[in-house]
Amino acid sequence: MSILPARRVRRLASLAAVGLAAALALPRVAAAQGEVFGGEDLSSPPKLVSAAAAARLVARSYPEDARKAGTGGTVQLQFVIGRDGKVEAGSIEVLGAPSPSLGNAAKTVAERMEFVPGKKDGSAVRARVQLPIVYKP
Repeated sequence: MSILPARRVRRLASLAAVGLAAALALPRVAAAQGEVFGGEDLSSPPKLVSAAAAARLVARSYPEDARKAGTGGTVQLQFVIGRDGKVEAGSIEVLGAPSPSLGNAAKTVAERMEFVPGKKDGSAVRARVQLPIVYKP
């Protein structure tokens, strides 16, 4: 059995303490971001700032190869809208898409959309939404 020098033991103990402190801080970081509410919990759901701007984003994002091939359809997305009305990029999920290229295009659209945030009891909150993006050939 080997004996570790006291200096190495102190270093290992300090690294373990840092790791434990970071692990304990994660719930506080999540709490600071705030709870994410679903539609049934909101007094006012999020709304697009401009439907026309969203339609332009969708039209511009339509992949050329999919357009030429006549591939279209509905991409179902789910994402979180922050208190500031911006889509949280890391939260975007493609729940269903007729092709991978349309799914990726729809994700880029969602990243650029702006919303009036959802409200609960009069205060802006983070809200999880599902949104269909329709590509018509």
